[in-house]
Amino acid sequence: MSPIQLDAGSSIEVSLHDVLVDAMSNNLPIKITQAEADTKKWDYYGALTSFLPNLSNELGYQYLSGAYVSPAGLAIPIKNPYFATNSSFTQYLYKGGAIVHGASQAKHAFKASKFALSGTTNDVLLDCAKLYYNLVLNDVLLQIRIKAVEVSRGVVIVNEDQFANGANTQLDVLQAKYQLSDDRQKLISQQIARRQAAVDLAAALNADTGIDLIVKNRTVGKIRLIDNNLMPADLLRIAINNRPDLKRYEQLRLAALQAIKVAKAGLLPTVAVVGSAIGTGSNVRNLTSTTSQTTPLSASPGAGIGVLSDASSLPVSGSSTGPARWTGRSLFEIGLDVQYNLNGLGLKEYSQVQTARYTARRVQLEGQNVLEKVYKEVRDAFLESTAAENLIVETTSAVSYAEEGLRLAEIRYKEGVGTYLDVLTAQRNYTASLINKASAIIKFNTSQVDLLHAMGRITVSTAVGTTLVKD
Repeated sequence: MSPIQLDAGSSIEVSLHDVLVDAMSNNLPIKITQAEADTKKWDYYGALTSFLPNLSNELGYQYLSGAYVSPAGLAIPIKNPYFATNSSFTQYLYKGGAIVHGASQAKHAFKASKFALSGTTNDVLLDCAKLYYNLVLNDVLLQIRIKAVEVSRGVVIVNEDQFANGANTQLDVLQAKYQLSDDRQKLISQQIARRQAAVDLAAALNADTGIDLIVKNRTVGKIRLIDNNLMPADLLRIAINNRPDLKRYEQLRLAALQAIKVAKAGLLPTVAVVGSAIGTGSNVRNLTSTTSQTTPLSASPGAGIGVLSDASSLPVSGSSTGPARWTGRSLFEIGLDVQYNLNGLGLKEYSQVQTARYTARRVQLEGQNVLEKVYKEVRDAFLESTAAENLIVETTSAVSYAEEGLRLAEIRYKEGVGTYLDVLTAQRNYTASLINKASAIIKFNTSQVDLLHAMGRITVSTAVGTTLVKD
């Protein structure tokens, strides 16, 4: 069965370089993290706007009809349209440090998001490289299974010929057919496993899973990505300097420290320069000519509670003469505003400060936890790479031994001094040795990519081996 006979509609050849480049462009986790980084960027830009003055503009137009009674007892009849505008600004000179430290907090959060994007990219490159090597391994195992079926089919033909000539027994023929059936079953399972590996890789690349991915170069070989002279101490030093998750938590720690200062700002006063321009307009009539008026709230004639000075242009009271005309006036204001507010006697702000402190403590502990994780990942990947490299040597020797053993078993069987069971055993050993060698090579290549990721140095060029990582 080919992949087209299973579920694929078409196929395309890919290499590790193709896979990693497509992952950088199409992988959904990378796009999601990029969107989060863009969000933090605009949060930072928004925090910087706090350094700029706040502008306010108001415009109102009402038609008033009725009378207004002042606290002094003066009744003012009103039946007039009234227009008012107010343009003001507020420039904070000091806000308890919330502006400065808030902008610094947003800046560190933005930097942390960029390192988070780098960390996600590194993780995706690692996952896609592993999925690619898993596809390579399953493809190699498929070729081995196909070869095993071909050998078993040839052995069945030989045994049937020998049985027809009386050179062996029916049992030998049945054993050969059983081996052929067993190899066919394993071939079918491997065909499914290989197709599943292609589907997993296509899903990681956000590609059409109905297209089968075929490995361009089916020759499996050991690929060294890291200088063999680098010792674990060197690898750990490189990892500390390059791991994006460590840099991310360092920025988160700095942001948490700034958050403490922002919370403390609520316990401090604010100082601001304020200014406004107020414009009013209405229909105005001139009053009758008088020099002064007494208020209507008089205990006796001539004993008023106050005197209004001459206001020939203001409709205060009394009769008016002349036509109404629209008149506008402006009032300008500028000053210094100082406020000191404590909500709940300052306990609310104090609780926010304590919350920010424990948040910073949690971020610091999480950073230490990530550092311990980096140490472990580097050492585990180094040991895995060392073990896989030695395993390649041993499995290569095992392939040579098994191949020679199969050759001798077939000769002994043809000469009549060996049994067919010896041939089956040798054939199984040879197939197993080929599988073990292919697995060891893929394991080494994967462990090298793992080590690159643990060091924070995984890129497209380093993962494909075009750039050897050195100290």
